[in-house]
Amino acid sequence: MPNPWNGKAVLEVFYWGCWNTLFPADWYTYLAKLCPTIAGLGFDGIWTPPPCKDSATDAPMGYTPYDYYDIGQKNQSTRVATQFGTQDAFLRLIAVAHANGLEVYPDIVLDHCGDGTVDPSSPYTNIPSLAKTMIQPNGFAGSGTGRWPRNWLDFHDNPQHENGWGDWVVPYAGHDFCYQGRCTDSGNGDTNCAARANARAWFVWFVKQTGVDGFRFDDVKGFPPEVVGDLLYNAMGPGNEYFCVGEYIPDQASSELDNWADATLNRSGTFDYILRDNLAALANSNGFFNVGNLPSVQQQNRQKTVPFVNNHDNADNTIGPQVFPDNPRTQLAYAVAITVDGSPQFYFDDLFQNYNNTAPSAITTRAWMVNLVWCHQKLAFKSGDYFVRYQGDQQLLILERGARAIVAINNDGANWHSQWVSSAFFPNTQLHDYSGSMQQDIWTNQDGWAYIAVPPCSYSVWGPAGITGGFAPAALRTVQQFEMADDLGDNDPATPQYGGYAVPGAYRTAGAIWPAAASQVNVSVYADTPQQVEVVIQAPAGAAAIPALAGEATATIPLVASFAVEVEGRHLLSAKLSNQEDPPARLYLKVDYLGPAVSNAF
Repeated sequence: MPNPWNGKAVLEVFYWGCWNTLFPADWYTYLAKLCPTIAGLGFDGIWTPPPCKDSATDAPMGYTPYDYYDIGQKNQSTRVATQFGTQDAFLRLIAVAHANGLEVYPDIVLDHCGDGTVDPSSPYTNIPSLAKTMIQPNGFAGSGTGRWPRNWLDFHDNPQHENGWGDWVVPYAGHDFCYQGRCTDSGNGDTNCAARANARAWFVWFVKQTGVDGFRFDDVKGFPPEVVGDLLYNAMGPGNEYFCVGEYIPDQASSELDNWADATLNRSGTFDYILRDNLAALANSNGFFNVGNLPSVQQQNRQKTVPFVNNHDNADNTIGPQVFPDNPRTQLAYAVAITVDGSPQFYFDDLFQNYNNTAPSAITTRAWMVNLVWCHQKLAFKSGDYFVRYQGDQQLLILERGARAIVAINNDGANWHSQWVSSAFFPNTQLHDYSGSMQQDIWTNQDGWAYIAVPPCSYSVWGPAGITGGFAPAALRTVQQFEMADDLGDNDPATPQYGGYAVPGAYRTAGAIWPAAASQVNVSVYADTPQQVEVVIQAPAGAAAIPALAGEATATIPLVASFAVEVEGRHLLSAKLSNQEDPPARLYLKVDYLGPAVSNAF
């Protein structure tokens, strides 16, 4: 029995200043090479860095976006690629991750954006931090023609929200968006204002363009939660069975987290920061921490909660105290984080060692974390109900996932601790400690009780004996849609020159995919109004030509075709209009394909 949809094991796959000397310009390619290792360890999904290009004047980690429609295919902000790679490399990473059975959850930054140029219409031109609010991205039609331009009216302060206070109006790391609605002086502003309508349209475009599976929203305390709910509903539909988490750092109480998740209609959960603060205290207290208090601090809305120990902010003391992965009590903190309700998040720096100068195939891991991921996944923790079996001792905590695993931690650095506990296991069930702390199996007694003993400063994971093996997740196909329009892409010769309306007489390139050899690609072409179109797919060198596709495409009935991939690699998709007298037209090229799980071609 597998874990449910809201019990995934998620790995954050970046850190501040992430870098590998073997892939100096392309973190995405490094991650694509690492995907087989990550999948082989049992993870369900990867949390990737912010995909949109930063402003040229801001720190290049994606947290000060300039052009949301630029994911590494436009020549602006001094470069074409983002900090992490090109659009092609990002889309290929998604396809490779899917081929390895991994979902992809990019970091979404919509509380604020980076600098543009000074907006002459703004009343704040004499205030350096507020002046550069004119943002005019590139488009295929030229400089400043791109989608989602912004000016001072999109940000705080503006005529609709001049007297605000609190988290919704405080600039954090850039120009602070005003999404109106409740975020106005009246409290009843336009819920379809330019900022919100543009954010919604971009998010829908982004999900279709990339084929990602879920999301992490940055700094959600900084804008109304209904904005996140709105975007998710429009991009993902009315259901909520997908991974989504918001970074909400509460002032004091976990009820703040519950209230925020409730306000998104549970389309997004939250990182459990209150639990994390206590797990950090456990790890850093040198044994002087009451572990029995931990079950009482987890947030109550747990439908999409994400327990964690470290992430890129905590690891450098930006938010909360740092927890070092080689501190032996960090293992205890992670053991609790994976056992309580939710989808536990693991951190790149905690899992991997000596990675800066190491090929992905040779990277080393911390054995204890590999063990905890294996236990969470192989024993299917979240398919069993959550029970607190013992919390009456400052040093010993025993939790159970009903009839799946009994997890115990001992915070005492010098002494064993043990306790009889009730369990959901049948009487006389043989249990094995998959942590390796105890070599001998135990049996539940005639009433289903178990005697749990844990060595000093250690954890144990007791589950049904006889469970073995690794992980071989089923491959997932990737669906990505390329919209051809003049306000998308870039016609600069330094770029791949993606985008532009389809026109008669000349092919324009919509985008590129990277399918696996001996796989099938399915292509569907849509048009806003009925169009006679021709589509060509340019295969990599050494492959036979792929027959062109021609016919009518409409908004509801696509022109469809399939082709077999002879050689793995970059396949370019281009289109033109068949009738010479037709005006330029918007097309959508939707592609369903299987990426390579492993590759020597990139």
